[in-house]
Amino acid sequence: MTKVAKLESTVIVIGCLSLLSAVAVGVTSLKDQTLPRESYGVVWLEDWLYRKAHNIAGSTAGAQFNYPMLMTVRYDSGVDFEGHVYLHGKCKPDFGDIRFTDSTGLNSLDYWIESKVDGVQALVWVEIPHIPSAPEYATIYLYYGNLNASTTSNKNWTFDFATDFEDGTVQGWSISWITHISFDGVSTTAFQGTYSRAAGRIYGSDNAGNGDFYEHFWNGVYLTSGTYRMEGAARFGVQDSYKVPKNITIRAAGIALDSFSNPGVTWHWLGGNFTLETGSYVELDVEFHLRVQNLHTGSESYFIDSLVVRRWCDPEPAHHQWGVEETSDDKTPPNFHYVQWRGLAPYPYLPSTTVRANEPVLINVNVTDNLDGILEVVASYRINTGAWWNTTMQYNETEDNYQATIPGQRGNTTVEFYITASDAVGNKNASQLQIYGVQPLITGDLDGDGDVDIYDIVMAADNYGKTYP
Repeated sequence: MTKVAKLESTVIVIGCLSLLSAVAVGVTSLKDQTLPRESYGVVWLEDWLYRKAHNIAGSTAGAQFNYPMLMTVRYDSGVDFEGHVYLHGKCKPDFGDIRFTDSTGLNSLDYWIESKVDGVQALVWVEIPHIPSAPEYATIYLYYGNLNASTTSNKNWTFDFATDFEDGTVQGWSISWITHISFDGVSTTAFQGTYSRAAGRIYGSDNAGNGDFYEHFWNGVYLTSGTYRMEGAARFGVQDSYKVPKNITIRAAGIALDSFSNPGVTWHWLGGNFTLETGSYVELDVEFHLRVQNLHTGSESYFIDSLVVRRWCDPEPAHHQWGVEETSDDKTPPNFHYVQWRGLAPYPYLPSTTVRANEPVLINVNVTDNLDGILEVVASYRINTGAWWNTTMQYNETEDNYQATIPGQRGNTTVEFYITASDAVGNKNASQLQIYGVQPLITGDLDGDGDVDIYDIVMAADNYGKTYP
């Protein structure tokens, strides 16, 4: 029986029969070790008091990248829905302290406050780095409640192209006109903010002539391949019977996207989509068409404001649920009361903490969070220091714990695992590392003669290190 002697084993005496029982190396082992996970506890943007999570539903058109989403941020109280969120008077009245992050709660997102009424509401565009395809969601956070913060709103970081003329200039834009049309620069008549762009003056001259006059106000931008939307606000100036405004048209890459011809001084929102098969330089153009009658001299203007080019798809991603208001005061992570595990198919004479080859292992853990409630419990495991695998643990109401199963493994392997628990406001905690070994030795009626005897011991010894089903 020399082969039996080489096994790590103990001897159990039952009557005059000696049987082998494998050493229970699967007993829980705890050790401190650096694990592949973040620093647990709350993940929070420093110096901000409040935040809300927001889910954005993906599009059936596929995953989107660097996609601007428009939302309405309200200063007062109300019930959040879709793209509308209420901050209950806890942000600055000028909305200078609102910030957006990705799902980590730390990585800042670009945003632009398109317009606002202090103490009432702000229309805000937020650039989302990645929105997965439907039915998945992207999660972002809206932070607020920092009296020392000033706005970081920036249209150029949020869109592929944007201008609102608020610097009081038309830098980067060019104008092409015929002899009798001049360029007036910027005007304080604005769709929003302080300035818009005005042009189209017909100046006095004996040879002003009759007929149609066209003016083009254009800029250019390099865009990668994809589908885009160009949008902007436009209106005519004051008219008289001698000058007839015909229309204002926006174009991109030579394609007319949208137009309006209503006279009067009402602002109109123009918008249209275009697709680029490859990256290229794109000319963005606003065309003003005016008809002059009876050799009339004088002036006529049109106004352009808030021109943007952004990514676009059909259907667009949609605003979904808002989370509850979280406060930075709650930094208490979930608490573990115990972590246990056992083999699900133990052989006779083996402790439940001894795991044989191909035997699944049930993990159960009791975890609580008195303030916010448990959001998710995840078991992470690896085999022989290999890659980590994650499985979500399910709540067992009867046993009042969370459970998950680690699949059976080959003999002579080592399994490590730990548990991560998250609460409803983003606090996280992780258990210590747990270790068990998988035994290749199978003790039982191996030769199928109906008895557990010395012949089974010899068979086990001869096959030490092999995997059995």
